[in-house]
Amino acid sequence: MTTKLPGKLSLEITRVIKAPRDRVYKAWTDPAQLKEWFGPENVQTRSLVAEARVGGRFSWELTNSEGEEMTVHGEYRELELNRKIVFSWQWEGDESWEYHDSVVTVELDDIDGGTQLRLIHEKLPNEESRDGHSRGWNSALDKLEKFCTN
Repeated sequence: MTTKLPGKLSLEITRVIKAPRDRVYKAWTDPAQLKEWFGPENVQTRSLVAEARVGGRFSWELTNSEGEEMTVHGEYRELELNRKIVFSWQWEGDESWEYHDSVVTVELDDIDGGTQLRLIHEKLPNEESRDGHSRGWNSALDKLEKFCTN
C-alpha cells in the first residue's frame, strides 16, 4: 500500500514480507545481499556501497531502463538492529536535487507470518520525483519480497 498526499513531498509504503525480521534487516544492511535485490526492475546496478553503520556511506551507481547512468548517495543516520534503518538519499547531477537531501526510513515490525515493513521517503524535491520514487520503491520491494522468501 502506498500513501501519496497531493502537495506532500513524501511517500509511505507498507508491505508484509513472509520472512523473519532479522532476515529482512540483513537484506537491507549486508552489502552482498543488498546487491542481490536493490533497485527497481529493469535497472542495472553497476556499483553499490553500503557501510551500514551510523555515519557510514551509501552509494548506488546504476543504469536505468533508458540506458542512462545515474548515481545516488547518502549516509546512514540511524540503525536499530532488526528494527529501523535511516539514511539520506541524494541524486548526483540532477539540478532538482542540488540542494536537496531526502531521507529514507525503513521500519520493521513482527506480524503474523512475517515482517511488516514500512518505508517512508521524505523531503523529496517535487511531486514528479515523489511519484517516480513511489514506482521505484514499490518495484524494489517486490524484489526484496522475492529475495527474502526464496
